[in-house]
Amino acid sequence: MMINKVTRHDGTTIWNLDTDSADLPLGEVLPAAQTQFGQAIDTAAGQARAAFVSPGTLIEQEYQLAKHEAQTWLDGGKDGTAIPSSISDHMAMFGVGAEAAANEIVATAEQWEQALATIRSARLGGKAAVRNAETIEAAELASQAAIAELNAIRPQEGSL
Repeated sequence: MMINKVTRHDGTTIWNLDTDSADLPLGEVLPAAQTQFGQAIDTAAGQARAAFVSPGTLIEQEYQLAKHEAQTWLDGGKDGTAIPSSISDHMAMFGVGAEAAANEIVATAEQWEQALATIRSARLGGKAAVRNAETIEAAELASQAAIAELNAIRPQEGSL
């Protein structure tokens, strides 16, 4: 296996280390491998999160704002003269009434939040398994399992 970077105890750095041919102690190589595997898990988690939202900058914050506006409007008595822009935009996009739009926004946000919790659990569980591995092979297997789990977390077609 190739490890991008190993920092040795004496402070020297080895780049692109092939663990099959390198003669370094496991204590030096394993932490570097664990870091690399952890980064791969983080990348897979980022891809899983991205599958649940539209592309663009700050889109997650837009979703949070829309949910907040919709929930506040619903909880505040659904004043038809004070419909927040998040709701009116949804009404125009989908041709539904204000209450239906607000409920759809909240339901979609709750699906997103559930997905985030599932992704976080898989990411942190995978990183813990990698960190607790006693060999490079065990760390790699733990990383592969976590990445496979994260790659399987995608929205159901038509759900978001």
